Amino acid sequence: MSTATRQVLRQIETRFGIVGESPVMVQAISRLLQVAPTDLTVLITGETGTGKEVFAHALHDLSNRKKQPFVSVNCGAIPETLLESELFGAEKGAFTGAVEQRKGFFEAAHKGTIFLDEIGEMPIGTQVKLLRILESGEFSRLGSSTNQKVDVRVTAATNRDLLYEVRQGRFRQDLFFRLNSVNIHLPPLRQHPDDIPLLVEYFARRAADKNGVSFEGIDDGAMSMLEAYRWQGNVRELRNVVETMVTLERGQHVTVEMLQRYLPADTEADDAPIAPAALMRIQEPQQATPSSADMQMLYRALLQVSTDVNEIKSVLRHLLSMNVPVDGEESSTALAVRKEAPRPAGVNHDGELNLQVLERRAIEAALRKTQGNRRDAAELLGISERTLYRKIDEYGLQ
Repeated sequence: MSTATRQVLRQIETRFGIVGESPVMVQAISRLLQVAPTDLTVLITGETGTGKEVFAHALHDLSNRKKQPFVSVNCGAIPETLLESELFGAEKGAFTGAVEQRKGFFEAAHKGTIFLDEIGEMPIGTQVKLLRILESGEFSRLGSSTNQKVDVRVTAATNRDLLYEVRQGRFRQDLFFRLNSVNIHLPPLRQHPDDIPLLVEYFARRAADKNGVSFEGIDDGAMSMLEAYRWQGNVRELRNVVETMVTLERGQHVTVEMLQRYLPADTEADDAPIAPAALMRIQEPQQATPSSADMQMLYRALLQVSTDVNEIKSVLRHLLSMNVPVDGEESSTALAVRKEAPRPAGVNHDGELNLQVLERRAIEAALRKTQGNRRDAAELLGISERTLYRKIDEYGLQ
């Protein structure tokens, strides 16, 4: 790597907190620097925790619009019934509770940048109005026939495979092509482990400075453990581990023994990219008694049943044949299901799987584990808050 390139990377790290010298990160940063000064629409893709919003902020701050508003909208956190009015505004009386005219996020971002996170969660009807803005800059508030015009740059992000969503009829093809003018893909951390020492140093120094302590470094064994870890939560998970450890240990030299107290158990997820049908792939259990991590992956896949029911049924039948408990009870030590054994929950009298029962149990288990915190439960299940709220209402859960 040339000295000039390294200097640019250091400037990007200092200014935006984007850290990395691996080829895949250099490629992403190069594309960022190339497209930022333009008004092109940018689609940022990557798994959860890879830094999509950080890149979106950098795109704005490196553009000619940097002195204008940057408006961030999480499309997955706003209920479907409210998303359109939140984005485009509403006239007085447009719906129950609209007691005054209200500007939407697009008007708030006029002359600046709007960042649409979790764009794959946007309903089809709202996608039509978004396409119109991208094409002409025009829109109308909810309850109004008057056209409004805005000058705004759109950046969007998703952890979904939008081409797959297009094929399934859940995302408009014309909108996908319009959004994907430029794509910046952020790789999962497991694909560039060489950047982990740089990231650890960056997060540790930042945490130490914040807490007024001095970071004394990390030994080779501990660093090797961090590099070998799977990091399913990617850079966000690594940051949380490092910042927590440095803060609680007051910047002491990190050893293997110390790190083991803070590093979560590795669930040994595979290297394959996220499946479009379900954000978590289900792995075949390695032991006779499946771990809670195996069941968590199963539950998360079940919540995507509408995308690929046949595939999940096949996997569930395999797990049920191994006597995996789908209702949270302890499994038998025997691999084969005995004929006289009770029928597992979620299977009807004909031996067919009742996916609704299994999905409900997954949601109930997540809510119990998070003590009713719906945001944490949605994150645990790998779905948006809006989807979780809809499922809770559908199943009559409290």
